[in-house]
Amino acid sequence: MNDKQPLEGELTDKLYWLRKFRMAKNEKTLELMVSKVIDDYHTDAAVVAAIYLAECQRERELAQGRLLGN
Repeated sequence: MNDKQPLEGELTDKLYWLRKFRMAKNEKTLELMVSKVIDDYHTDAAVVAAIYLAECQRERELAQGRLLGN
């Protein structure tokens, strides 16, 4: 992703993760990105929930053919 460390509050924000996941141009890339961040934050339920919601939204966007940038 990038080297800038997110603020604590950002990690529980779905929109923060959605912006990151919009870099994925296909479902395989999205799967790899989600797997990495889940490995990093699996101990924090609120962060995992935000990641899951953002992943679901990005999957819908990809299914609809929306290739959005940051």
